[in-house]
This record gives sequence, structure tokens and C-alpha cells, in this order.
Amino acid sequence: MPRSAAVRALALSVYLPTFLAEIGIGAMLPIFALSALAMGEPAAVASIAVAVYSAGRIAGSAAGGSMAGHRGPLPATFLAYGVLAAGALVCASAANVALLALGVAVIGIGHGGVHVARQVHIDAIGPASARARALTTLAGTWRVANFIGPFAGAALIAAWGLGAAYVFAAATVAAGIGVLAFTAPRHLSIPRAERVRLSAREVLGPQRRVLSTLGLGVVLMGALRQARVVVIPLWASHIGMSDSGASLVFGIATAIDMVMIIPAGYVMDRFGRMWTAVPSAIALGLGAALLPLTSMPWEIAIIALVLGAGNGWGTGVIMTLGADLSPDKGRAVFLGAWSLLQDVGGLLGPVLVAAGAAIALPIGLFTVGGVGAAATGAFLRWTPRGQPVEPVDASA
Repeated sequence: MPRSAAVRALALSVYLPTFLAEIGIGAMLPIFALSALAMGEPAAVASIAVAVYSAGRIAGSAAGGSMAGHRGPLPATFLAYGVLAAGALVCASAANVALLALGVAVIGIGHGGVHVARQVHIDAIGPASARARALTTLAGTWRVANFIGPFAGAALIAAWGLGAAYVFAAATVAAGIGVLAFTAPRHLSIPRAERVRLSAREVLGPQRRVLSTLGLGVVLMGALRQARVVVIPLWASHIGMSDSGASLVFGIATAIDMVMIIPAGYVMDRFGRMWTAVPSAIALGLGAALLPLTSMPWEIAIIALVLGAGNGWGTGVIMTLGADLSPDKGRAVFLGAWSLLQDVGGLLGPVLVAAGAAIALPIGLFTVGGVGAAATGAFLRWTPRGQPVEPVDASA
């Protein structure tokens, strides 16, 4: 496919439907715990609602990779979006925390499946020489939409209550499905006669070395990214900042995060993946480790900028590495496993912070710094040098 045609196809069939769907998803992601609290549940139970979403993401990543490999990324995306919308409607109508948890888990499954299917979609039609920019743009689309979503959700909740945000999410996902139905290239569906189901063992067995080396860096990066979401508000509260002040600081960090999207993709394609993976891990780990040394709001704001810049500089690098290293045979299954590694890290990150904080909050933050050091070492040791322009078969 000519490069101009590929760019147009990506814009219409990947970025636009993703943007529409993720606005609604961003509106409901912050309210899982709030919904449980509104049902009269204690904070401990409310926090489990968030963990249930992360667990659903893990299952969805594996299922999405299998579905995309067997039937193609287009049917996998439709199915995952449908599951996601159904989960949102379950949450909207939930009368008790058990039903809410079920809906949140279904949302996680659908969201994990969508992320893998979108990556396979880009890998199928995007030019290899611009792979990092294509995947970074996808990650940036998610982040911008997730940044807009909570503002839309806040307005809807103020007018009609928490359930309105879930209904809004189902509606935007349906809009994304509608756009995708008209714009997606049909060759992204595998005809029934050509379908071959590959087991995870067949695909991942030859990739054991990659998964156990660079894959460790992926887990650690996932932990760093999710820990970043926790450490800023925790430390801000610890030194006595107001909730609005902590929210403002986090918003500033998010804005810097989004500014990094375009240069990060360019650097990855021009100089190689290591030049974003390593600095990102350093900034995330160092920022968390320096937080206990701050005591003033402006000092926390500076550290938040470091964390935001580090997270933004690593935009798309995990997806790009997965696309670089995925084998020709069973690529979607490999990408599902690769995404699963990041989801596992995302589940572990807040747990590590909580475990350290059980002793003293600074210990939890220093633990994140240690994770950053380990991730830096993993990426320095195992990230392929240079810029691959053709898919790499890591089993060769």
C-alpha cells in the first residue's frame, strides 16, 4: 500500500474510531471506585473495583491476540468494542457491588482486547519505516481522548449522576464501531477457509528468550507507568496539599505527557527504540524516588513534570518493540502476550507502592525508584540497537 494511502487508512480506520471510543472510556475509568462508594461500600472494597478492571485487561489482552490471529484484527476489534460497551451498560444499571464488579471486569476484557487488535491493525497496513510514529500516534490518541473524557464525564455526572458516564461511554464506543464499519479495509478479516488457529505454545515457545529478557523490561515499565498515577496524589496528600491542588499538579503532568508524543515517535524511527525506552524508565524511576525529598507544592509540581515528561517520552515504545520482535507466524498471538506483560506490570505497580507504604510512604516511593533502575538496566541490556525497517522474526 502506498504510504499516503496507508496514512489515510490509519487516520480513518484506526485513529478516528479510537478517539471517539476512548473519550467515553476516559469518562468512566475514574469512576469505578466512586460507583462502589456510592453504593455504601468501604474504601477497601472500592479499590478492589479498580483491581478487577486490571485483571480483566490481562484476560482481554490474551483473548484479543488469539481472536485477531484467528479471524483478523477487524472482527477482533468489533467484538472487543461490543464487549466493552456491554460492560459499560452493566455498570450503568448495577444495583449492587457484585454486578458493578462484573461490569468493570467485562470493560477490562473489552479494553484489553481492543488495544491488541488495534496494534495488529496498524502492523498490517502501516509502513514499517514509520512503525514507531504510527503506534505512538495510536497511544497519543488514547491519551488525548482519555484526557478529554473525564471533563465530559464530570458534566454528565453533575447533571444526571454516575450512571450517565457509563451510558456515554457505551454511546461513544458505538460511534467508534460505526465509523470503523465504514472505513476499515476488508482484507483485515481472514476468510473462513484461510483461518488457522495457532496455540500459544506454538507461537510463544520459540520466543521464550525474548519474553524472559526484554519482556521483563515490559513488565517493569508497566509497573512504573501505573505507579506514577498513584505516587503523585499520595505524596501530595501526605504533605497536606488540597485535593484540588493535587489534581492540578497531575493535570500539568498529563499535559507535558501529551507534548512528548510526536518527538518520541520521530526519535524512535530515526535513532532506535532504546533512545526513548531508557530515558523514560530513568525519568519515571528517578521522579518517584525524589518525591520524598519534596515538601512544598512547587517542588512536587517540578517532580510531576519529570514524571509526565518521562511517561510521554515512552509513548508507544512497548507496542513498537512488540511489533519489531513479533514473528510472522502468529504475530497477533505474540502481541497479545506482549500486551499482557505490560498489563501484569500495571497490576503490580500500585501493589508495590502499597506494600512499601505499609511500612512508610517514602519506602513505597523508593521502591518505585528501584523498579525504574531495574527497568533501565533491562532496556539497556536487551533493547535491539538501530531501527528495524522490516518485521523481525525473533525465533530465527
